[in-house]
Parts: sequence; C-alpha cells; structure tokens
Amino acid sequence: MPKRQPTSQRKLNVLLSNGRFPVTLDLARQLRTAGHKVFVADCMHYHVCKFSNVVTRSFHTPSPREDAEGYVAGIVDAIRNANIDIVIPMHEEILYLAEVAQSNDLLRSRLLAPPFQTLVMLHNKWEFSRFLTQNGLGVPNTVLCRNYEDVQALDKSIEWALKPGYGRASMSVFHLRPGKPLPAPDEIGISEDVHYVAQEWTPGQRYCTYSVLQSGKVTALGAYPVKDTIDVHMLVTPALFLGSSCVYFEVIEKPEIRAFVDRLAAHLPGVSGQFALDLVERQDGVFVAIECNPRATSGIHLFSGTSRLALALTCRLPSDNLPVDDMPDHVGPPKRAKRKVAPGMLMWKRSNEDGSTKAIVKEYMGHMKRLVASRDVIWSWRDLMPSIMQPFLLTSYDEIYREKGLELPTMFQYDLVWEPRIEHLRECNAVEGNTIETFRAM
Repeated sequence: MPKRQPTSQRKLNVLLSNGRFPVTLDLARQLRTAGHKVFVADCMHYHVCKFSNVVTRSFHTPSPREDAEGYVAGIVDAIRNANIDIVIPMHEEILYLAEVAQSNDLLRSRLLAPPFQTLVMLHNKWEFSRFLTQNGLGVPNTVLCRNYEDVQALDKSIEWALKPGYGRASMSVFHLRPGKPLPAPDEIGISEDVHYVAQEWTPGQRYCTYSVLQSGKVTALGAYPVKDTIDVHMLVTPALFLGSSCVYFEVIEKPEIRAFVDRLAAHLPGVSGQFALDLVERQDGVFVAIECNPRATSGIHLFSGTSRLALALTCRLPSDNLPVDDMPDHVGPPKRAKRKVAPGMLMWKRSNEDGSTKAIVKEYMGHMKRLVASRDVIWSWRDLMPSIMQPFLLTSYDEIYREKGLELPTMFQYDLVWEPRIEHLRECNAVEGNTIETFRAM
C-alpha cells in the first residue's frame, strides 16, 4: 500500500469563509503561491476576491447574521461541490460554523477552528481576562459591569475603557476620564443580558499579533506595532470611540511577544486555529493583553508574497493526527516586511494629542515615509482585476450601505458579525457568577 503523502506536500482545495476583505485576497494569493486551489464564499454578490485570478470559484451564500442556518448550509454545499479539504474562517462567521460543527462531522473534519466553547471564551472579553489571570498572563485591571449602576460604581480616579463583552475592531468603546461625565445609560446599551467590561486605560506601545496553532503548537507567528490607523468617531459624544483599523503593517520581532503567545498556547493544549492578540507594552516593560480575536486578522499581510503562512495553515488537516514534531515551528514573516492598505493610508489623519507644529510635522513625515516605502496589499501586477474593479466595488458598497442605513465600516462587516443569542449570553453570564469581580493587572 503506497505511503500517504504528507499534508504539507499535498495540493489542497481550500475554502475561505468570506471574500470581501483585503486580508482574504492576500491569503488567497499566498495559498495559490503554495500551489493550493482557492475557493471563497460570501453573501455579497460582488467582492474583491470575485475578480481575482487566484480564486477558482466564488460561492454565493445567505448572510450568516440574518440566516445562519442558510449560510452554514451554503458552506457545506461548497465543501461537497468543490471537494474542499480545509475551511479557513476569515471573520466572525467562524462562530456560526464552529457551533454547527459540534454536530456536523463533514464540517468538523474540515474546519480550522477551536471548539465552539473555547471560541466563545476567547471572544468574550471578560472570560478572556479571567482565563489570562488564572494562567498567570498579564491583563489590565478589569471590572465586569452588568448594569449601569456598576458603571457608576467604577473608581472615578482611574481612566477606563468601557466596551461590550462581545465586540470587535475597538468598536463602541467608551473612554471614561476622571472628572468627565459618564455617558447616558441609553448611549451605552448595557442590560441584564448585554454585559460590558471596564479595563483600566493602559498607556504604552500597542502591538497586534497573529499566530496559527496546530494541536496546541505555534506553527506561525507575526507581530506589528500599531502606527497608522483610521478611526471613526460619533460627533454627539466625544467619549464614544466607534472603531479603529490599522492600515500599515511592519513586522517586528520581540522575544517578550513570542513568550506571551507561547504561554497562551501552552494553556490551549490540542487546540488548532488562528489567534490574534492586542497587546500593550506598559512603561514598566510588562506586556498585557487587551483582547483576543480567535480568527484571521490583518497580521496575515505580514506574510504577503510568500508561502510561509500557507504551509503553517495547511501542514495538517483538522481530521489528521499528525505528530506535533512534524509540523512547522514559529514560521515568521520575511525580515523588514512592510505592507499598507493604500486607500486607508490616504484617509489617515494625525492623532497625536501634542498640538505643537514640531510634533505635527514629525508625525506627518513619518506617515508619508511609510506610505511611500511599503507595498499595497491589493495591488499586484499578476492579479490586476481586484485593483481595477475598486471603483465598481465602491459603487456596489455604496448601494448596500444606503439600502441598509449603515455607515460604510459597519456595513462591511455587518453580515459577518456574530451576535450571541440569549441562551449564549445567559450561559456565559451564569459562569460569571453573582457578584462583581475585579481582576488586577499582573
């Protein structure tokens, strides 16, 4: 009987769970560079991956947020129709897929994701803080707020970041400052079922990490400092910070970041998936984790133009029992990797609170240097159509967000966002206990 070819040498049929993000296009190109056949699925009729020559086929599905059952059925149909070997989730649709995978053997044997309960724990900011604290990993002072009275009871001498237990991209974060009035109850939207967490505002250098775990082993790791971001603010209340997205990615190697990720992985034995951390290096040199995104993130851009990440993601299939010693170990991005989202870089505005002319000029010149010296994540001479079709796609997006009455950044991820059902919230809230708890920074 012939020996089975190692997964790393096989050419796989890979399904990416949405096709609308630049990071999906980037990963599709990386997988194609590694020789794999790439498919995507999305509820948008037109998206950036639909026009890419590295994508074999785009499947149209219902919206997971509006029709979760239909979306999962569409993914299962795609698996059967295209003989998919592995499904790599790209955003919060991972939670819809992982929940069904608990009872669906076909999906479970192909989905690169942690078990559903582990996903929910990592995605929930309060539970993730508890998990870090219990395992000796750094986390800011964190308080669970179950109602507006809990918000009013916060220490008024401390700066806080008040955010939903389930959130993403720094959206709906309230910056509470000493001496400033609290947002009104109807602004926050806290309730018996929708809890918030208050994290002590932590000054310091922010970093984003992206890693791949296979059976608990770190097979890939990249990190970048947060430099250029585009932000959305609500004018009616300066305390509310609606969202923040990085648009510049420059690789950095810090032993402390690798050690933090390794310690996290050590407490997730046997778990496979993609994991992204938002870290802050405090002024005393200690690293603390603000939150975790257990899915694909923009850290994938650090690996652009290579097959390194593709190897780490496909070195084993979810159904394989490959020994960890046979897997890649801490595959990293190329040295001095620099990538940008060009439209986002052009939309950038200075954020330095120092209003001096010297500070403004220095920050602006640094931004321009990064803009000129880095490569765009969408543009490629070998795959021109995603860039050429940008005006058409923007017109299509404009029609969608006007029809739905949403802001463009919100619309872009609206269909994919996982909103926990009441039973999810109550199950998680039951774990939280009956009294307010506080976790102190390590």
